[in-house]
Amino acid sequence: MSKQRAILQSSLVACAQRVDKLRQSLQRTREMFPLTMELAAGMTDAREESIDALILRYSQCVSMLQDQIFRGIAYLEQEDIGDKSNRDKALLMEKLGAIQSAEAFGTAALLRNKLTHHYPDQSKLQLEQINLVVAESHLIIEVFESVTRYLERKGLPL
Repeated sequence: MSKQRAILQSSLVACAQRVDKLRQSLQRTREMFPLTMELAAGMTDAREESIDALILRYSQCVSMLQDQIFRGIAYLEQEDIGDKSNRDKALLMEKLGAIQSAEAFGTAALLRNKLTHHYPDQSKLQLEQINLVVAESHLIIEVFESVTRYLERKGLPL
């Protein structure tokens, strides 16, 4: 096994673990959504930590797919992505058949970026973004499963 293939295999295993944790967070927080300002105001520390874990795991999965898995696939497909934007990487993954929609993945990545910035005067906006994490988490899980199927077809099972 080549070094790059081994790195991709390792990244897949790590991402699968994060995806499993993301599924657990979705399960643990499902009764809290949709989150309202009233619910958020009366939230216990334990519930807040559960939502923080959901956001973190979502962000980790998006990052791992975008920065490690997509890069590994491009290498195996002998595609040069050294100077490509994240959008271009997602478009390549769609073209190769590894993901269904570069646009949908781009939306998930954009949400991840927005969640990293918190401004106290934008609590309502942040609440709306947190509510989007649930739907986007399901998308990210689907993207991971699609990538896994793609790599299995290419002879690199997880």
